[in-house]
Formats: sequence, structure tokens, C-alpha cells
Amino acid sequence: MLKSARQVTLAGLMVGALALSGCATTGSVKRAQASADQANQHADAVDTAAKSAQSSADAAGAAAQRAQTTADSATTAIQASTTATQATNARVEALEGKVQYLQHRVTQLQHKRTKHKRHHRSTAAKTQVSPAVAAVQH
Repeated sequence: MLKSARQVTLAGLMVGALALSGCATTGSVKRAQASADQANQHADAVDTAAKSAQSSADAAGAAAQRAQTTADSATTAIQASTTATQATNARVEALEGKVQYLQHRVTQLQHKRTKHKRHHRSTAAKTQVSPAVAAVQH
């Protein structure tokens, strides 16, 4: 694309120089050639700068792609962590319910054991009970 622009510029300078002079002298042709050479050098410099800019843009695009890949990986890791956290929370809630049940059950058993101990008397105490009380107990 830049080469065609350079060629058009070169041809335009040559035609312009010839049209203005009517008859081209050797000096005017040399000046026109020098101008064309200078335009060609300028076009080469612009072409080099454009290639350098394109290379920089390609490198920036590749860096942006790597950053996007990293961000996507981080998002996936966050989602997996969220899922694992939710599963852990569900297990904790289930275990809390079981612990509460077991605590309640232990309290019931301790209460029963305490009541049970109050109702039973030792064999020594039974022998001291009056016959009327003994008849009521049996």
C-alpha cells in the first residue's frame, strides 16, 4: 500500500516537473529526480515507522490476550471456590443440626439417669423400710 503511494508520488513529481518546465533541462530533471529520491526516502521512513507501529500493536494484542486468559482462569477459580464454599457451608449446617440433636439427646439421657438414681434405693435402705411402705412399693 505504501509502495503504491510512493510510486504515485514519484510519478506525480516527475510529471509536475516536466509540465511546469515545458522542456526539461538536465538540471530540472536532476532536481526532479532529487525531489523524487527525497520523497522516496521519506516514504521508506514512513513505511518503517508503520511496520514498527504494527509490530507494537501486535505485541500489545498478544499481551491483552494473555491478560484475558489469566482473567478467565481467575474467574473459573473463583467460581470453583464459591461452589466448594457453598458445599462446605451445607455440610457445616447439617453437622450443626446433628450436634444440636446429640446435645439434646445427651441432656435427656443425663436427666433420665439422674431421675433413675433417685427412684432406686440401695438394698440396705430397702431393709429399713416399714412393712406398710414395702407393701405399697410392690
